[in-house]
This record gives sequence, structure tokens and C-alpha cells, in this order.
Amino acid sequence: MRAQRLAATAMLAAVAFLVMAAVQIPLLPSAPYLTYDPSDAVALLGGVLYGPGAGVTVVLIKDVLFLLLRARGPFGPAADFLAAATFVGIAAWAYRRAPGPFARRLAYAAVLGTVGRVLVMIPVNFAVLGLQFGMPPARVAAMLLPAIIPFNAVKAAANAALALFLAEPVLRAAGGRPGTGPVPRGLTGPWR
Repeated sequence: MRAQRLAATAMLAAVAFLVMAAVQIPLLPSAPYLTYDPSDAVALLGGVLYGPGAGVTVVLIKDVLFLLLRARGPFGPAADFLAAATFVGIAAWAYRRAPGPFARRLAYAAVLGTVGRVLVMIPVNFAVLGLQFGMPPARVAAMLLPAIIPFNAVKAAANAALALFLAEPVLRAAGGRPGTGPVPRGLTGPWR
């Protein structure tokens, strides 16, 4: 069971890295350097299947691979880790504790994860943009409402919607249905 979980987490991390490396879609015309990639949806699937620790591990491995193979420096992967780990960790934790049907639980958890990501990335952007580009706090503050907050909210919401769309087929393929039926062998069964 532990070996299956470890293998699945590693496989999800590899998929998340490949998706992050291949898909970079600018979300805001005012900030084209802030790009969307669906890798957080893959990590959230790991969190739904195996718990928040597995989801955060997927994010960590994905960002380490990105740092080693694609990044121009440590700031982007570090900021992505803080944003994605917050989103995935909170959402997976809330999902496991929320009552009700599968889709409602995942939607509720995704809202909490999105709020957590937005709130964490406000101070993180002050630090990262100051260290990486020497940006003064006043300039970062001026970017919060038109770029930073909307970007983090839209990226988290898009990844939550994608995870919600993919989760049920993935769980069925793993041998169970969200909300009903026996726990697939080797999985922790958080969709009950």
C-alpha cells in the first residue's frame, strides 16, 4: 500500500511537471508574465486521493524538477511552491473534513484553498518581487489589485474546476466512485 502511494505520488509529480513545462497561458493582459498552468489540478488530485501531504509532495517534486530543468532562477519555483502548496494543502485538508457529497466537498475545499493562496501570496509577492527585481513595496502594493490578487484567484479557481472535472473519472479508474462504494485497494478513500 505504501509503495503504491509512493509510486502514484511520483507519477503525479512527473505529470504535473510536464504540464507545467508545456502549458503557459497568460491570464491577464496587464500582466502577461503571470501565466496559468494546470499543474496544481494534478497536485490537488493527489491530495484528494492520498491526503494533503501527498498533494504538497507532488507540488514540491514538480517545482524542484522545474527549478533544475527549466527555471532561470529560484524565485519563480519558490513562489510557485508557496502558492500551490498552500492551495493544494488547504483544499485537500478541507476536502477530507467536509461533510456531504463529493462535488460539494471538493468545491468547498477549493474555495478555501483559493482564499488561502490569495492571502499567502500577498506577503510572498512583496518578498519575492523585492528580492528578485528590487521592487519597492509601494510598487508591489500598486500591483496587488490589478494583477497579483486576480491572477492567484483565477489560477486557483481554474485548477480547482479542472480537478473537479477530472477527479470523478480518475477515482472511478482507481476502482471506486466518489461518495459511494468500497475504498479502492491501496487508497486511503478520502472521497467517502
